[in-house]
Amino acid sequence: MSIRKTYINLFILVISTFCVDVAAQVGPFTNLESPSDNSPYSFFGLGELSNPYYAHLNHMGGLGAAFRDDSHINIVNPATYASLTTASFETGLYGEYSTLTEGENSFSSWNGNLNYFGLAFPLVNPINDLLDRKERKFDLGMAFSLQPYTTVGYDITSVELNDNDQGITRNYVGSGGTYAFKWGNSIKSNNFSAGINLGYLFGSIGTDRSVRLDSINYSFDNLEFVNSHVSGFLWNAGVQYDLVLNQSELDENLGANKKKITFGLYGNSGTNFKTTNDVLFLAVRDDFTLATDTIINVIDSLGTGRLPATLGFGAMYYDGTRLGFGFNYEFQGWSAYENNINPSTLTDAFTISAGGFFRPDPQSFTNYFKRIHYQLGAFYSKLPTSNIVDEVTSFGVSAGIGLPFTYQRRVSSANLGVTFGNKGIGTAIEENFIRLNFGFTFNSAEWFIKRKYN
Repeated sequence: MSIRKTYINLFILVISTFCVDVAAQVGPFTNLESPSDNSPYSFFGLGELSNPYYAHLNHMGGLGAAFRDDSHINIVNPATYASLTTASFETGLYGEYSTLTEGENSFSSWNGNLNYFGLAFPLVNPINDLLDRKERKFDLGMAFSLQPYTTVGYDITSVELNDNDQGITRNYVGSGGTYAFKWGNSIKSNNFSAGINLGYLFGSIGTDRSVRLDSINYSFDNLEFVNSHVSGFLWNAGVQYDLVLNQSELDENLGANKKKITFGLYGNSGTNFKTTNDVLFLAVRDDFTLATDTIINVIDSLGTGRLPATLGFGAMYYDGTRLGFGFNYEFQGWSAYENNINPSTLTDAFTISAGGFFRPDPQSFTNYFKRIHYQLGAFYSKLPTSNIVDEVTSFGVSAGIGLPFTYQRRVSSANLGVTFGNKGIGTAIEENFIRLNFGFTFNSAEWFIKRKYN
């Protein structure tokens, strides 16, 4: 019971942390300060898409379709939950140093945050089956997760001349983001597994936009403040199949490493979301010091939108728990994105990734370094941006280690890693970044265990 309370307390603590952060993002008609996380690519849609992978997967480039093991959570493909043999609580955070470059100008900044948390467990404890001498045809698993879905943080200024050679300064500032809370279930039979996540999207996004006529004295400047509260339904489903390559060897020697190829598929259809919006549009002289005309002042206006369909697939080769490597491909149809309050025409996006892990000797008792997970990966993405700007791509390499430690008589792990990447190479604004990832996995085999007394 005490272990169960420990996990539940962690669950409540992290939810409270996320909720406080969401509530503090934006308020009605707030003049936003320049965001510390300044990414011009978060200007489009609901913001820049957050990385959905937990640390151990992120360090392998992102292998959501086909990766699974018995002690780590893979929230991308819900078919993996039924393969867990222990209750797992995972949380992660990151720190990122990025440099934006535009011609000869550059801007560098640090940012970071709590990145995710997940709680998953088998619905039937295998220790109970062992004690009761039961064999089950089906394994079941369940998971809960909370993580950012998109982030918004930009401060963009452009200066141009109109047909009369008069200067016009446009400024766009955005802050906030959205989060996804998911509940998932999975079932596994022999070499086939399937699962589904049901989720809730929520968050707040604030934007300030201004147009100033620099060359005309006492002219009216246009100022627009929009705060949008977003909510909607999310879902995705997935399947996995194991092709065992050395079945005859396993039949003769139960202790042999299982060599297999796991094929995975996941995806979702487009889903709708709703927005509640506060809109204030002013015509102002000299930043409120002189005459001000209110053009629009609307509170709690309702809007609708639509998120895109997603399809991902991949394969991964395993040599027991010692070695694994594979690839992943994901397509997102952002050309179908809709938002009637802030209309945008976006381009479709995709991500290709490859990577793997290596453990010299998972069973070693004398050499700790042989039990460490060594991870390496790479990715290439096309980002969802407006179809009137240049195509924006992102690529990077990642590396990490999984450090095992004992917690509640079970082996848990700390996952530490780094990603080096680039966004927008060859475009007007290029971003180089170094991202430090920290993830922790706590495992317990005593979840749902039945106590027996003689």
